[in-house]
Amino acid sequence: MPVASPFDVIRRRVGVVLAPLVFVGLLLAPLDLPAPAHRLAAIMAATVVLWISEAIPLAATALIAPCLAVAMDVAPAGKTLAPFASPLIFLFLGGFLLALGLSEHGLDRRAALWLLARRWVHGSPNRARVAVGLGAFACSMWISNTATTAMLIPVALGLIRAIRGAASPEDQPKFDRYAEGLLLTLTYASSLGGVATPIGTAPNVIALDLLESRAGVQLDFFQWMAFALPVGLVTLAIVLLFAARSFPAPVARLDRLTDDVHRQLAELGPLSPGERRAAAVFLLAVVGWLTPSVLRVSLGGDHPIAAWADRGLQEGVVAVLAGCLLSILPGGRRRGEPVLPWDRAMQLDWSTLYLLGGGLALGGLMFDTGLAAALAQGFLAVAGPVAGSPFGLLATSTFLVLWLTEITSNVSTTSMMVPVLIAIAQAGGIDPLPTTLCVTLAASFAFTMPVSTPPNAIAYGTGLIKIQTMLRFGVVLDLLGYLVLLACGALLLPALGLGP
Repeated sequence: MPVASPFDVIRRRVGVVLAPLVFVGLLLAPLDLPAPAHRLAAIMAATVVLWISEAIPLAATALIAPCLAVAMDVAPAGKTLAPFASPLIFLFLGGFLLALGLSEHGLDRRAALWLLARRWVHGSPNRARVAVGLGAFACSMWISNTATTAMLIPVALGLIRAIRGAASPEDQPKFDRYAEGLLLTLTYASSLGGVATPIGTAPNVIALDLLESRAGVQLDFFQWMAFALPVGLVTLAIVLLFAARSFPAPVARLDRLTDDVHRQLAELGPLSPGERRAAAVFLLAVVGWLTPSVLRVSLGGDHPIAAWADRGLQEGVVAVLAGCLLSILPGGRRRGEPVLPWDRAMQLDWSTLYLLGGGLALGGLMFDTGLAAALAQGFLAVAGPVAGSPFGLLATSTFLVLWLTEITSNVSTTSMMVPVLIAIAQAGGIDPLPTTLCVTLAASFAFTMPVSTPPNAIAYGTGLIKIQTMLRFGVVLDLLGYLVLLACGALLLPALGLGP
């Protein structure tokens, strides 16, 4: 476990003291709220402090908060804890199982090496950086941003070692600069790929659930990707162009790079039965996720087959069935083992599921108690005419979330802000969909600090990135990403029929 910095130690100590003070202070404050909303406000404020300070693990806070709401009679247990069994929780659960199945047999690493071995890379360090970025983006669309970064960091470090080994002593500072750019490209591409699909990262799941439960808006896999994928690709192109300009490689070509990648790929040998079956199950899940949209477009939403697909092939059901299939099909490393042994399957990221469930529970309680509506009215009173228009609300809220997510987790930010913004939109007679989509994507645009996202922390933990470099690159990318979100929110959403 990495040693905490002095700043982190102070931040956590402050959180331990501040959270109960905020909790008690709000409970005693004369707020003009119904009693359940008043108590929930105290719980939410303490939760925000704990999430920002990380005084206790984020997942632990996400479990404590809804349980405390039940104990304080904010809402009954059955209703409060129901989001932990939401279909969207099962979507993420199945996605984790699929990711474990791919990594269990090294199929993820094989895919990364295959990409780097393409002819167009041809030993070019700059093209290798593009390949790493594209590979990270593609992988992160289907598995967690953190898992993608952890998976590809060894590949990136291997490339860096190969390139540095061929450099002359006077060129070493230039290669050090290139190494920073390669690692930053990897971590930012992982975050951007996560926004492209509903299962790519937890905030997407939270937003989909809140849109359906609180605004009556349903988005399927295809509709989400129609908006989010172009946003992610455009921002990725900006990352690649900025990295090429700011972190160029001192040499145009390095034959050793090509040789090393091909050697590693050859050492893997042909696809094992486990790899083939894991890939087949993964592709089967993707087909299942896309089938309802395809049938709806080709047959019409009223067709019996299309209607059945909407009901029966829900994303969470498909994901869990595919994930469990990996623990049934033979093809493990040992004779008689399945592709994904069950003990390995149980090593999935339960903390993220707890965090996601807690976020969904708190978001639902904010609506049920009227707290979200009260906060919405307060925001409208302060913002005035700026937030009174569809684009004004989208622009101001996206900017706010973009910087808030730099100091707290994207799950926490989404859980706190999306319910409030949906209520604001509804109170102002504005369609909540455009703002919700842009804000959700903005919550994953956290690029400036090592603590902003786990991918940032993993890359910074290599010791090859200066904090000043991450800050400069991250701030520029945040601002450019904000402009991309505004442009796509104003132009692309209406073209897709998802906005006014």
